[in-house]
Amino acid sequence: MGLKGVLSGDQIDALSTEYLVLLTPSLIGSFSVLVVAIVRWRQLKEQVHLLVQLALADLLAALILMTTSVLNKVSTEMGVMICQYFLPLSLTFYFISFLLVMVYAWKSRSPIQGWRARPTENEGTQSQCRRNMAAILTYAIVWLLPIVMYLAYVLTPFITIADLISPADGSVGMIMRNDSEYCTSCILFLHIWRDSCSDAEEIHDSITRVSLFLIVITVLLSCSIIYYNINKWYETQKHEGLFPPEGDARSRRRIKRVFSTARNMIMVILFCWTPALVLILLSCLMLWTPIEQRSLYFLYVIQAASVSLQGFLNSMVYAWGRPNFTEAVLGENTPLVAHDDRQAFFEESLRSSSC
Repeated sequence: MGLKGVLSGDQIDALSTEYLVLLTPSLIGSFSVLVVAIVRWRQLKEQVHLLVQLALADLLAALILMTTSVLNKVSTEMGVMICQYFLPLSLTFYFISFLLVMVYAWKSRSPIQGWRARPTENEGTQSQCRRNMAAILTYAIVWLLPIVMYLAYVLTPFITIADLISPADGSVGMIMRNDSEYCTSCILFLHIWRDSCSDAEEIHDSITRVSLFLIVITVLLSCSIIYYNINKWYETQKHEGLFPPEGDARSRRRIKRVFSTARNMIMVILFCWTPALVLILLSCLMLWTPIEQRSLYFLYVIQAASVSLQGFLNSMVYAWGRPNFTEAVLGENTPLVAHDDRQAFFEESLRSSSC
């Protein structure tokens, strides 16, 4: 099935440049969180283990996606084959990042309805052991499940460059002669439109559309529900006067910060992946509506910018933009105010007890 009005070579080149420029802050942000957390590893608590994994997933996704953009700038015979493996690999690490965000939200639910009840001294060791085993199992699933899905994806037959120029299909050959740069370009979501360059990839395209749509929607809904419950719990605590009087001013500031942090965590997902979801929906609608890809170039520009900035935004929302992270990794002093155990997971001090 041919596609009318595909992106031009200049538009594709501009998108590649945009990816290269905007992925750089994500690389710097994720790498900085990873480095400082590893350097301060012994002085940090369990929460940083999750932050390190999130930074690593975002770093690998951005690095691989940047590599695919470089392929568009450098002509190579292996470009098509490399792209077929690298683009889904970058999405795999983004999927891992999504799952880690869900785990982070799930851990943040602990203050609600007494979920954070402290174990007795006798139960402490066994409880800690169970938590450690559960954490290891959870993180193993978070990393292994998307990787298994990626392997299942790439081990199925791919279209090759020889298939693109096969003389048996005159329409494909014509597309290659007229739009060779389009057919060999390595841009995220460029070939999910069932265009003539990728007719043989219909199954792969469908898997990409369905998987991304379901995962993003699931993460968005689950995180929204959890953070809404956390905010609701904090509001209840405030109205019932359950925060300590000596920390009343600090408690009010913390409540506002909890609302802001939870909102920002949801906004990162919305900002980064809503344009991609819109592109996916439009690619499905084209089966019934004649939509020209070129008319959506502005949407491709927005999508490229939003996805590229995910690593940077995550590094700010989950790490550098939060006082407890900077206090822990930079060795700043904590406020001399009475400590309250009833806190959201992302509001805990990240210092270990040995600090």
